[in-house]
Amino acid sequence: VNGFNILSDVNVVNMAEQKPSGPAGTRRDSYHHGDLKRALTSAALSLVAERGPKGFSLTEAARRAGVSAAAPYRHFADKAHLLATVAEQGFLELHVALAAATEAASDPVARLIEIGRAYVRWAVTHPDQYRVMFGADTDKTQHPSLSIAAEQAFGELLEVVALCQATGILGGQEPRQAAGPLWSLVHGIASLAIDGELRNVGIDQDPEDMVADALSELFDR
Repeated sequence: VNGFNILSDVNVVNMAEQKPSGPAGTRRDSYHHGDLKRALTSAALSLVAERGPKGFSLTEAARRAGVSAAAPYRHFADKAHLLATVAEQGFLELHVALAAATEAASDPVARLIEIGRAYVRWAVTHPDQYRVMFGADTDKTQHPSLSIAAEQAFGELLEVVALCQATGILGGQEPRQAAGPLWSLVHGIASLAIDGELRNVGIDQDPEDMVADALSELFDR
């Protein structure tokens, strides 16, 4: 037996068994550390849009992201954790939008109106994420980083409310209590807008303008 031929045959077999190094041989769950998390949150959002927050499983989110059923557990303990992360990212983005809005206005009431506009604008352009952020199934008490992100976003409103109080525009009660009715007004309009309820009762006013008009009336602007 020719030893050289045996070695050649073995090498040919080994080469045939190797997976190609290009995209065709790449495992579907071979995401980089951060890419996997982003892929799963994006998949969750698309499923929320189709079926609502309760309408899918963690395994289905993995399938939508193109990864193995075990892959999500590298980042998420369960589906609730995945949805909490989707909500947290939403609050972080909302915070940025609200902060930018306050910088664009001068006096306290104008800043409050711009915050209201920015809040509604963000909600209607991110309806599915907004529903997760404020859905009954998203328990902020179980996810500290989500609670922090939500508080930071709410903090933008608190800051402007405190400024309105300092200039005598609002009463002197604790800022969080004073902010409650204002936030309820803005949040209510945003929620009605993204659910189509304003159109259902024949209200076709732009929700941003509706918030601005309502806040202007409150402060007699």
